[in-house]
Amino acid sequence: MVKEFLHVGIGVKDLEKSVKFYTEVMGMEEEYRTHNEGEKISRIVGVKDVNMDVCVVKKNNVKIELLDYKNNGLKKQNKHIGQAEPGLIHLAFLVDDVDKEYERITSLGFGFNAPPMVARENGPKITYFKGPDNVVIEIFEKTS
Repeated sequence: MVKEFLHVGIGVKDLEKSVKFYTEVMGMEEEYRTHNEGEKISRIVGVKDVNMDVCVVKKNNVKIELLDYKNNGLKKQNKHIGQAEPGLIHLAFLVDDVDKEYERITSLGFGFNAPPMVARENGPKITYFKGPDNVVIEIFEKTS
């Protein structure tokens, strides 16, 4: 029986850049770091001769495991699959003031799909942008 949700794992090209983004831009905190290599972990993750650095960041009960595979030839720029495609399509963060966060994150050089808006009656005020490794981030403000 599943007891609870633990974390989302995201493969990254540059661990330090991703940690900086999730801690400094998204307000998460670093929980721990580790390095994994060897035959056992290779079998578990299904990557031959695995060599990876890992950092877990958290905010309240939500954790993101950032995985930086150092194996030559494994890193390719991932392409966002598109919001209408099956699979993991975005991460959402609750904020107090979406307009203020939009301005702050825009000033850091990130581009948004659109300014924050309420898309449906009594709905939240939201907007989307791409963080490192083409991970789409939603910032979400409750309006009612």
